[in-house]
Parts: sequence; structure tokens; C-alpha cells
Amino acid sequence: MKLSKKTTSMWSKKRIGIDGTPLWLPLITHLTDTKNVISWLYENWLSDGQRQILKRSTPYGTYSHSEQDIEKLISFVGFFHDIGKATPAFQKKTVSSRDEYIDKNIMERLMESGFSEINKKELSNSRDSPHGTAGEALLEYWEVPVSVGAIIGGHHGLPLSETPSGQISRYTDNYFQSETHPEIAASWKQTQREILDYGLELVGYSSVKEIPDVSQPQAVILEGLLIMADWLASSERLTNASEKELFPLVSLDTSYDEIDTDSRFDRAIGNWNLSDKWIPQKISSQDNPYKSRWGFEARPVQTAVTHAIAKTDDPGIIIIEAPTGVGKTEIALIAAEQLATIRGEDGVFIGLPTQATANAMFDRVDDWLEKVAKSQDERLSIKLMHGKARFNRHYQKIPDATNVEVPNTKAPSVTVNGWFSGKKSILTKFSVGTIDNLLLMGLKQKHLFLKHLGLSGKIVIIDEAHAIDIFMSQYLHVVISWLGAYHVPIVVLSATLPNENRNSLIEAYLKGKYGSSHPKGFKAPDRWQSTEAYPLLSILDGKELRQVTKFEGHSDQKPYTLQIQKINPTDEKLIQMVLTQISGKQ
Repeated sequence: MKLSKKTTSMWSKKRIGIDGTPLWLPLITHLTDTKNVISWLYENWLSDGQRQILKRSTPYGTYSHSEQDIEKLISFVGFFHDIGKATPAFQKKTVSSRDEYIDKNIMERLMESGFSEINKKELSNSRDSPHGTAGEALLEYWEVPVSVGAIIGGHHGLPLSETPSGQISRYTDNYFQSETHPEIAASWKQTQREILDYGLELVGYSSVKEIPDVSQPQAVILEGLLIMADWLASSERLTNASEKELFPLVSLDTSYDEIDTDSRFDRAIGNWNLSDKWIPQKISSQDNPYKSRWGFEARPVQTAVTHAIAKTDDPGIIIIEAPTGVGKTEIALIAAEQLATIRGEDGVFIGLPTQATANAMFDRVDDWLEKVAKSQDERLSIKLMHGKARFNRHYQKIPDATNVEVPNTKAPSVTVNGWFSGKKSILTKFSVGTIDNLLLMGLKQKHLFLKHLGLSGKIVIIDEAHAIDIFMSQYLHVVISWLGAYHVPIVVLSATLPNENRNSLIEAYLKGKYGSSHPKGFKAPDRWQSTEAYPLLSILDGKELRQVTKFEGHSDQKPYTLQIQKINPTDEKLIQMVLTQISGKQ
């Protein structure tokens, strides 16, 4: 389909370059860039588990959408995310630097293409129709499903509080320039319709009636993926300090027809995709992964957990309660490999209560990831997520993925990718951080969808769960329910976990996954809610809860002998005893 000059003259981005050169990007180019990026991310970056979420017809149902159905929907969302920029309210905007040359030049181009009188009338309420809102309003106007239109309206991080039903009738000039001049309004409607028809044909739809509705979990994943794709397609360079180009603006004298969007996309993805995709290897129940990863024989609790996970078909939340020193961290990392294989996830997030514990855990996870990457000849990226990560010497020594491509040398197995910074940090496939990075998933905030996107494709490990207080647990239960809705496996580690805490975590996961904390068909051992067994493994497999209380085998841990003497001194004597011990005197 050949696009008109009016359509190709509209801009999406414009600015003055460092050297004073006026730069711009045609709207159709940016829409195409984002469509190409989001399609690539769906096929190559999302985990298998996340793709299954998008194929599911209902939150608790079976798969009904075909691969082709989802690919079309993904492409549609990517292409039409900025359709709200195809309006007078946006096209009349000036650059922030107030450079008259670039604004005047683009305005003249719009007028020459057929948008008459666009330079004459000022729009009094243009701020009431930001392009995200305008995009959702136009899609609603064209009868695109509301659930899909809402994704377009929220692609800058916050969904609209209500559908923009009265936007076009209330602010007609913002959409069609002039309510009193039908011929001018018709010109805008024709151009917007042309983009609609072109976009539908490009992604494979013959009509908006073919676009499916999406469930809430699907909408959240799609929103997060769209935000990521838009940010990537809007990145001119890999990082501010990098010379590697992604999707740069072009000189003002370059027309849309002169831009090769295919080669532009290929170059950008080649420069951006600096890590391999983790393809976890299946661990057989006959294997001893602890020996191959760390050089020691598995202890009884470790063996039992590994064997129990190997027997699951639909693993959900796994809670391991065992003493300090039993090797729970190693259990969790081996479990992550097992669960990722079963559920089709391709990353791991480990949350801890403090920066100090996160730092200590990071060293061990980096060591494990190095072994995993080398054993599979992959290059994987890692992230330390807390406010003082830049002061962690171990973390700072990890090579930057943008600076490791040295000819005739072997690239490091584990790197840090600078593009995944700030709010994009959670998108790093392997991340260790403070628990707030997980809890924020349950808090209403801008760009919340990125948290959901980043965590819904990972195995989530919560360490030191007993340190989570009553206030934090309120958010944690919300997060657990969301992860349940995404069918994300969770591993919870604790030395001491009260029964009610364990039960509430299991029930929160069931509620998210099945819509009820005690779904129909739920099976569990007798007295599962009140058991005092220790160590204890609680593992949810579909709707069946299993608990392991016996851990047979020989442990290499040395026994400790404790001598306990009961005393009942006065306060004064107790203080004196403590002072004596501190001073070293007997």
C-alpha cells in the first residue's frame, strides 16, 4: 500500500543535534521501528512461559490463541502505539529548545503535503489530548477492543483512569484541526484512516474485528513489552557513552522514502543484543548437580528437594524451611535450573532483606552463573539491584557488555549491559537485589508494567523470608498472587517461618493462579496448615500441595555439641557477667 505525502510528512521526533544540525524522524518510521522491535522481542526475548501467558484464552484457562494470532496482536500494538501523534494537537507542537527553523520547516512540509491552514489556528486545549490519550481515543473511535486500546493509552507508564469516550467530541479540534471547516477535518480523518488501513495490512489483519480481547495478565505483559519496545526504538545509542547506534534521528532534509527501515532495524538489534538467551539444561534425578556446580556431594535436604522438583508437572510455589548452613542457596540455584526447564523461564531474580545480604548473595550467584554460562557456551548478563550497587567492588569488576568485543579474544561469560539501567534494570535476565525490587511489583506506580514484564519471565527466589515484617507481607501477598497469575515458580527460603506465614504464601499463590485460595480440586496432606515438622519442604504442584518431612541420607555437616546451663541471676549480676565476658576476664 502506497502512503500519501500527507502521511509521510508527519513527524514523531525532532530536535537540534549537538553540532546544530536539525534532526527529525517521520512518524511512520517510528511506528515501523517499534513494530519491528516488539515483534523481535516477542520472538527472541520473552521467555516461553511469558509467550504461553499471551496464548491463554482466560487467566485460568487453556491455550486458545495461535502463535500467529499473538504475533499479529503484538505487531498491531507496536505499530499503533503512537497513532495519537497523527493529530493536529501533536503535529503543531514545537521543540523544547524553541528553535524556529526546525519548527518552521516541518510546518511548511505539512502544509505543502496538504494540511491546509495548520499554521494559522492555535488549539486552546491541546494539552487535554496528549498523544497517549489521543491514541486510545482514536482506536476506540475505530472500534478496536477496549482492552487493547487501553494498552495504547498507558504506554507512557500510567493507564487512563477511565476510557476516553468523550475525547473526540469534546476536543474535536485536537483530532481534526477544525470543527467548523469540514474539508479540513476530512483531510485529517482520511490521513488517520490511511494509517489504520496501512497498519492493519502490515500486521496481517483485514479488519479491526479480527483483533482479540485480552485478559488483565495479558494486558499487563503486553503493556510492559510495549514500553520496553518503545524505549528501545527511541534510543539513538546503546548508552550515552557508547558510539553504537540504535535508532538515530535523521537530518531534516531526509524524507521517509529515503529511510531503509529493515537495515535500520537489523543494525540496531545487532548493536543492542549483547547477551545470549539462557536455555536451561534438564537435570536428571540421577545427576548430582551439586558436584558439577560446586564440587561437593548433595546433602540430604538438597537431594530431597532436587528429587521432589523433578517429579512435578506444574510447579508453583516451593517453600524450604531448614537450618542455617544446610545449603539453601545452592538448593535454590539448582531449583532455578530445574524450574526454568519445566516452566520455560529464562532468568532468575533473587530478593533479600538488606543490601549487605544482597551483596553476599551476589558473589555466589555470579559464581554460579559463570559456571552455567561456560558449561553452555553462552554469554549472560547480571545486575545487582540496590541503591549502593555502584560501590560493590565485585560488581564493578564485571565487564561491560558494550566494551568486550575485542578481536581474536574470547568474550567473558558474564557481563553487565548498560542499557538495562534505572527502571529497565529489572529487565536484566539475572538479577540479585533487595526485596523492595520485588515488593514494588504490588505497588501502584508509573511504569509498574516493567516490573511485571521483568519478573513474569524469571524464577523468583525469596531468601531470608522470616525477615519480612507484617507491613511488607501485605505487598508480598499481592506480588505472590500476581506471580501465581503468571504461573511463575517461586522458591522461598527461610530458617524459621511461622505456620501462618507459610500458609498465607501458599494461599496467595493459589488465589493468583486459580482465582481462589482453596480452589476446587485442591489436595493437601492432613494438618498441612499446622505441621511443626522441621526441616520442611512444601511444594505446590498444580492444585496439589506436597510436604516432605523426612530427609534420608548422610550429611557431611559436622555435629555441634551445645552445653546449656539454666541461670536466674539478678539484673546486677547479669550485667556483671556480661562485662566480664566482654573484658575477657574469667
